Formats: sequence, structure tokens, C-alpha cells
Amino acid sequence: MKESSLLVRAGGGHNTPVIRRRRWLNRNVVAIGVSSLMADANYEMVLSVLPLFLILGLGAPVYALGLVEGVADGAAAAFKFASGFYSDRIRHRKPLGAAGYAVTAGGLGLLGAVTTWPQVLLGRTVAWIGRGARQPIRSAMLAGSVEEEDLGKAFGFHQAMDTVGAVIGPAIAFWLISTGHLYRDVFGVAIVPGVLAFVCFAVLTRDPRTSPPKRAMTWQPLPATFWRLLVAVAVFGIADFAPTFMTLRAAEMIQVQAGEHAAVLSAIGFYVGMNVIGSLVAYPAGWVCDRLGKPPVLAAGYGLFGAACLLGAIGHGTLGVVAFLLPAGAYGPLVKATEESFVGSLVEDRLRGTAYGVLHAVNGLGDLVSSVAVGLLWSHSGPRLALSYGGVLALAAAGLLLVMTLRVPKARWRGPKSPVKEP
Repeated sequence: MKESSLLVRAGGGHNTPVIRRRRWLNRNVVAIGVSSLMADANYEMVLSVLPLFLILGLGAPVYALGLVEGVADGAAAAFKFASGFYSDRIRHRKPLGAAGYAVTAGGLGLLGAVTTWPQVLLGRTVAWIGRGARQPIRSAMLAGSVEEEDLGKAFGFHQAMDTVGAVIGPAIAFWLISTGHLYRDVFGVAIVPGVLAFVCFAVLTRDPRTSPPKRAMTWQPLPATFWRLLVAVAVFGIADFAPTFMTLRAAEMIQVQAGEHAAVLSAIGFYVGMNVIGSLVAYPAGWVCDRLGKPPVLAAGYGLFGAACLLGAIGHGTLGVVAFLLPAGAYGPLVKATEESFVGSLVEDRLRGTAYGVLHAVNGLGDLVSSVAVGLLWSHSGPRLALSYGGVLALAAAGLLLVMTLRVPKARWRGPKSPVKEP
């Protein structure tokens, strides 16, 4: 990582040293991005076929998908909070993050041996515990690697790398299924990028925190602006169900006119398409955040999810799937990158691990509620009511976000400009 360098400026007969700020696209940003690319290729390869494996392969009811997704997210939420809290208070946080990458790959690798849906629940939960342990540490390391005015670009770049991996993984799954391979073959191949993610993070990244933390294991208060943002995040969280439900809905919309095998391939293709759109949106969204402000961009992300839900509820056939696909692919990068860069601009570096832990924990608990609720509604009342539940709540969250952030100074929307540091 390129550190700030010392320059000498002449003026008034004096040599005045100034500090040149770091480039935002530095070694750490790239290495963390590559690690996430590999990790996403690992678990998105699995997730692209998981609902089909559960429903068609194991014969599980739809509510089982909600339980698998929800319980995994709930367990991850607890580990996200604990990891973020302790990472601000321990000397060496990077090894804990690296272990999280290894546990995720191992948990998903267990799916190749399952025979019942409760076993899927176990493997998925183990994998998401690893993901929960590493996410706050990775986010804090990324935020500490750039200047505050570059947070949007850095997280946008990271989300773009994330979604490139999320394209590669499902694309490999599509090729494997279309050439006659089994779901379990997909799970086996997915182990390879999972191992590469662990190696990349462990070997190539550097922790930008150069001095050990000096705080005891006590709670440190976070700013009021952070908690106001979290209110809207929580409301959106209970709307934002697992994207595997969108894959399942796309399969249902196609199956009516094309049959089961075509529906399976179309559903995986839908998942690939979502992530292609996401990869195109991610970096521009971060760039816009740094210039127009984070609340309007984040509200747009919430609104796009609401639109996707409502289009998925009423659509049918190929045209319906295409209309469903566009907002479904665009919303994720807007929400993830903007939430994380917003938190980075509201919370000082020494507490960012805690703040990201709280953010990810709230999102994880919201995912637990939303996925279980959508799974039960889907099983008892059908997909239209289940998707409408998510859509209405997401639109409410968008409006609430704009209201709750009215009192946040606009300078914090964009990240303050770093002053020239004089001696």
C-alpha cells in the first residue's frame, strides 16, 4: 500500500513540508478486492443452484429455503457484531479475517455430502459464520486504506470486484449444469475459488492499522448520525430477503411456458444476469456517492429493490423475467457499497470495526426476519404476496432514510476533504 509521502513546498523563503495523500487505488484496495472476487465466485456458484437443489433435488418445501437462508444470516449477524467489536480491541485482527475466508469455503464444501435439507442448513450456517467473522474486519481494513473523500470510490471498486466474482461463479455453475453435471459437482468445483480467496487475503493484504489499540474491552459510544442511518438500514433489512428467492421466482415464471429443465437453466442465467448488471453499476455508484452524496444513492438502491419485488410479483414469461432482472441486478451494489462508505464517513477510524460489526449484524438479523417471513408467506400464500411484502417495506425504508439523514451535515454525505497537513 502506498503511504502518504512527504513533499517540500517553497514559499516566503521557507521550506514547508506537506503531506501528499495516498492514491485510492492502492495495493491493499486491489488485494482486498481480488480476495472478495474469489470469495464471491465460491459462494455465488453455490447459491446460484442452492434453491433448485433444495426444492427440486431434495424435495424440500419452500419454507425450508427461508429457514436455511434466515438461520444462516442470523448466526452470521452475531459473529459480525462480535468480530467487529473485538477487532477494534485486539492487536492482530487480520488472522481472524483470514480464518473467516477458510471457514466459509469449508462450510460450503460440506454441501457436497448432504442428503437432507437440515444438513444443508448446517453447512450453510457454518459458511456464513465464517463470512460474518471476516466482513467487519475486511471493511475496516479497506476503509483505513484510503482517504475519507475516496471511500465511495474504494467501496465501489470493491463491490465491482465482488460482483465480477459473482458473475464468474454462477457462469461456471450454468456451464456445469448445461453440460449434464450434477448440483454436487458444482459444490465441489466451488471449493477452488474459496481456497484461493483465503490464500489471497492471508498473503497479499496488509492491515493499515500500524499501532495497537489502547482500549479495554468496553463499549465505546458511536455517533448519533450513525444510529439514525441504522434505523433506515434496519427497516430495509427486514425487507431484503435472500436473492435465492429471486432465482426461484425466475424459474417459476419461465417454467410455465418452457418446462423444468429450461427453467433451471434460465434461473441460473437470471442469477448470472443479476451479477453482470451489478458489476456494471458498482463503481459508478461509488463515484456518484463521492459527488452527489450517499443518502440519495442509497435511497435509490432501496427503491430499486422495491421495484424488483413488485415487478417479480406481477410479471410472467420471458418479458416479465427481463423486467424483473434489471432492478434486481442493480440494487445490490448500490446498497452494499453505499451503506459501507456512508458508515466510513460517519465513524472515526478507531471505531470502524465496531461500527461495521453493528451494521452487518443489523443487516444479518434483518435477513433472518425477511427470509423466514418470505419463505412462510410463499409457502402459504404464494410468491406474489411474499414479494409484495418486501417491496412495500423497501419503499418505506427509502423514504425513511431521506428523513432520518436530513440532519446529517452534507459534508459527511460525501466524506470531508482531507486538509493539507502542516507540521
